[in-house]
Amino acid sequence: MRNWLICLLATLSLLVPMSIGVWAQGSGVIEGQVLNATPGGATVENVTITLWILDSQEQKVLQEETTDGEGKFRFQGLDTEGYSYQLQVDHQGVSYWSDVATFSEGEDTLSIPVTVYDTTTDDADLWVEKAHLILDFQAGTILLQEVQILLNNGNKTYVSPGGEGGETIHFPLPQGAANLQLMKGMMACCVAQTEKGFAYTRPVFPGVQEFFFSYELPYQSPSYTLSKEIAYPTSSLDVLVADVGVEVTAPGLTAQEPLSLQGRRYLHLTGQGLTPADGLTLVFNNLPVETSLAEPATTASAAGVLAKVVMGLGTVAVLLALAYPFLKRRHGEES
Repeated sequence: MRNWLICLLATLSLLVPMSIGVWAQGSGVIEGQVLNATPGGATVENVTITLWILDSQEQKVLQEETTDGEGKFRFQGLDTEGYSYQLQVDHQGVSYWSDVATFSEGEDTLSIPVTVYDTTTDDADLWVEKAHLILDFQAGTILLQEVQILLNNGNKTYVSPGGEGGETIHFPLPQGAANLQLMKGMMACCVAQTEKGFAYTRPVFPGVQEFFFSYELPYQSPSYTLSKEIAYPTSSLDVLVADVGVEVTAPGLTAQEPLSLQGRRYLHLTGQGLTPADGLTLVFNNLPVETSLAEPATTASAAGVLAKVVMGLGTVAVLLALAYPFLKRRHGEES
């Protein structure tokens, strides 16, 4: 019995390296260099870089290597068919990922760079390039949808002053906001409730990042004043109000010609060069109300809003229609 067990263990010990070795039988090579895009930034030599393998079923770590004195690396023995690959490297506590790459037919070498940045806790380079606030109405409820195109114009990754997992980008909400829904750029895992609304908790890389979200504001009378803080300097703000007979005025904003969007007509107000000191105030009259004056929908303070992960497809279509011209121009400038 003991001899049988010894033979079984010996056989298993041979099978394990064979199963691992299957990944190292190919002719594929992935090479590249880790580059620190922060001028005068920290060295990227002797940094651990991880190669992930992806197929239709899963993603898992395949190999790890260490960069040389110039930040260069090389992985070899890779399967060139049926898989995709992605590289990951940690720099100053932040994970950076390469694009996903796949070997083309007849190709056995891929060159994949990985760009990293030094970190900063100074948010001076953060501002909103374009912000859109879209409002619609049900009796007793204002439905609000927002898109904010935020720019980190510096050459460092912004991280929370409170350390890993702390708050980075803040999104103040009007008092009484409820039913927050998130999409694009935010996940429920990476959002924290704050006293004035909610905050993103992921690092903010240099460049453009888009944030879409929506929420509701209950009201009880035909007149309502919406007050909202502005968290960051905002180059351009568009407020679109569904043209359903509601009257709206906004100190500091300019009324433009109405817009037609996704088959609907919207009143259009704009503002330029707004700062946190300005804030945003919208005064509504002639709002639709419940004829029975029944109790409004359950309200919640900004700090008590529950985040969901998905917004409706109609919302996404409207927000993408608004954001697309800017994003197209911005991406063209970057390329």
